[in-house]
Amino acid sequence: MGNNYEFKFNPKKPSREEIARHKDFGKLLKRYQSEQRESGRRIARIRRIYIGSAVAAAIAAVAILMGGFFSSPTVPTITAEAYFQQKDFVTPPIKEIEKDQFASFRVEADKGGVYEYPSGSRLVIPASAFADDYGTLIQGEVDVYYREMYDYVDFFTSGINMKYDSTNNTYFLESAGMVEIYAEQNGQRLQLATGKTFDIELVSEIYLSDADASSIPAYHIYQIDTFNHNWIYHGQNKMKVSDEKMLDESDPLYKYKKDLFDRLSDIENRATIDLLALEKQYPKPIAPLKPQRADGNLPTLELNFLDGSINVEDSENGNLQSELAKMQQAYSGVIWQVSPNSPAYDERAFGVEWESVNIRPTNSRDYELTLIHPQNQLTLIVAPVLTGNEYQRAMSNYQTELVAYEAALTEREQLLANQKEALETSIKAQKSAVMDAYKTQLEALRTTGLRYNERSMLLAKRKVVNHFTAPGLGIWNCARPVASGGETIIAAFRDQYGERYTNHTTYVVQKGSNHIRQYYANGKTDLQLIPDADYLIWVVSDDQKIAVLHPDNFNWPKDSEATYTFQLELKDKTFNSKEEIRNILQF
Repeated sequence: MGNNYEFKFNPKKPSREEIARHKDFGKLLKRYQSEQRESGRRIARIRRIYIGSAVAAAIAAVAILMGGFFSSPTVPTITAEAYFQQKDFVTPPIKEIEKDQFASFRVEADKGGVYEYPSGSRLVIPASAFADDYGTLIQGEVDVYYREMYDYVDFFTSGINMKYDSTNNTYFLESAGMVEIYAEQNGQRLQLATGKTFDIELVSEIYLSDADASSIPAYHIYQIDTFNHNWIYHGQNKMKVSDEKMLDESDPLYKYKKDLFDRLSDIENRATIDLLALEKQYPKPIAPLKPQRADGNLPTLELNFLDGSINVEDSENGNLQSELAKMQQAYSGVIWQVSPNSPAYDERAFGVEWESVNIRPTNSRDYELTLIHPQNQLTLIVAPVLTGNEYQRAMSNYQTELVAYEAALTEREQLLANQKEALETSIKAQKSAVMDAYKTQLEALRTTGLRYNERSMLLAKRKVVNHFTAPGLGIWNCARPVASGGETIIAAFRDQYGERYTNHTTYVVQKGSNHIRQYYANGKTDLQLIPDADYLIWVVSDDQKIAVLHPDNFNWPKDSEATYTFQLELKDKTFNSKEEIRNILQF
């Protein structure tokens, strides 16, 4: 045979990373576009050979003249979709800064464990949770790495794209916080074993207006799909929201909001006091005790509520002592039986002469009885019981008393309902007056240049606890999809040195909304902005610097302007940490 064949027995299986490298459409597209541009340059050079020098000089002169009139940049032919598709879905824009430090901890793979983050968040790892690329369970110690991301600066520096495509519509994810988790053993990345999940409680903050407080928007759980450049929906987020409002002192409305919320809080506090006074004005009737037949197998006690020897811990508006005395007078045969649910006791306790006794009700039938001696005390759970004819007579009386009690209770509830309705009407009127005064105050301040919109005027932060399960490693987002909204502006971007930014990513953040939008800067970028809202807009230059526009320097374009050029301020510095970037991107 003339052919030499090389046979490989038991070849090594490709890893998940090796497989993924051959499925990267973004890199393939980038290489294709690069080859097209290089091809275009070669054609241009060949054609230029046939143009005479005089003609070339004339063309150059015209180009300079035209540039003086228009000075508009060359608009790249690539689409925004293609621009972002050729990038990784997670692309940190400032490569020089230190990477966010992950918290790390070690667990025994077969036991799992619980990690508590300084913020109060918790990560619960089940036993036998990790596997290698081939699904084989991992034994021994595993290093788990965990970090949290809370706001737009965290999202920006991590390079996470917040765009979310769903049912042919494009949204941006407004986040209540993200986590990223990965695990290693001996430097090799692991995956979550089939059927296993992490249980996560993420403590964070969200922006919430008083208008939203009665109906909190639903937040969901999403995981990044880096291959398909999108987020995967994973169900509902179980969120608990604190009542406490946290105001930002840098907010232009801070002092006005603080005064408003203090006034509303005073109204609510007075309402609570008035409600307690109403409850006291109309005391709740005491429910009659339902007779219980004695059980001959349980020990009993005789208690005397007529001679004042027993101290009654009264939680029923002063009537319990008399009720117990009345029951003892009505039923001469009443005895107190020790409940099967009573704590363990020594039988010899019934031979002790106790000096004092306390009793308090624990429910509609049982009482906690404490027998007291200078050297000791004993606590029992007891209930009044009857025997024979006394029980039958007591049941008949109980039915009569129950009808009277229910009638008295209904009457009280009706009286309270009328009083509460009047109180709630008064509270609502007081709050409405305070709100009207606040809105009038802001309207007057608007004429002096104060900027706000309907949502921002009542916006405050609330602490939340997000609870969800994660069936995999990676980046997880507690978020809700929001549409861009607002009016469309055709935008271009230029800094104070005249440098125009095309073929760059533009970042846009609305104050009071915890998400970041990415747009393609191409000289005619469609931005959707809400009038009177405050926006922070910035671009990262080719040399890793930031050109930024703060809301104080943003003037809403006139209707006659077809394209509005945003005048950015280039910060002529390099960045070595996230905190330096945070200082630049504050508003």
